[in-house]
Amino acid sequence: MSFAAIEITAPDDISSRDYIIEHLREFDLAIFISPTAVEESCKTITRFPAALKLVAIGSKTARAIEDCGYNADIVADGHDSDSLLQHEQLHSDAIAGKRIVIFRGVGGRELLADVLGERGASVRYAEMYQRSRPVCVDEFNQLLEQADILTVSSNEGLQNLYDLAADKKALTRLPVVVPGERARVLAQALGFDEIRVADNATDEACLNAIKYWRSQMGEK
Repeated sequence: MSFAAIEITAPDDISSRDYIIEHLREFDLAIFISPTAVEESCKTITRFPAALKLVAIGSKTARAIEDCGYNADIVADGHDSDSLLQHEQLHSDAIAGKRIVIFRGVGGRELLADVLGERGASVRYAEMYQRSRPVCVDEFNQLLEQADILTVSSNEGLQNLYDLAADKKALTRLPVVVPGERARVLAQALGFDEIRVADNATDEACLNAIKYWRSQMGEK
């Protein structure tokens, strides 16, 4: 069973989006935070300049770029900003003086822009969408009654599910698979008893974490 823990809508303030659309040819690199950032950008940008290098955080984001008819020039080995910052093509000697646009949703971590700025790049955001908590509370609580294990792909999604749950004790009794250490800390703070950390937020990594958990249960 699946449930969309985050709803995607157009941003209330479209000024950053419109600026980037008008000035995109002035940038050297375009960083996409997520597959959603790619999908929402491709809805409004008809063509990316050939000279613009496209940068993806994670394999799912790289595939989303391919689905839009382009190739990612730089792909982070991991699935977060920290892993992208370790890529040699994002080091100071490679990006000093470059103009970079980060396609993302409204808000989010500032780490990537801050570090790239410290490395000498000029960075702007293009906020292409905003995230909100779903309103279909009854649907989620019906699914919760049937669930044996919970998987989430982000901190925000986990928090939204917790806020939507009518029976929070029933939710936190479920084993939960989270995509990293920051999500583990949040799950622990929310009161989850059994937390498994996947290697990343991909479906494959979550499934591997579930298989490993079940194999451990079988050994007991």
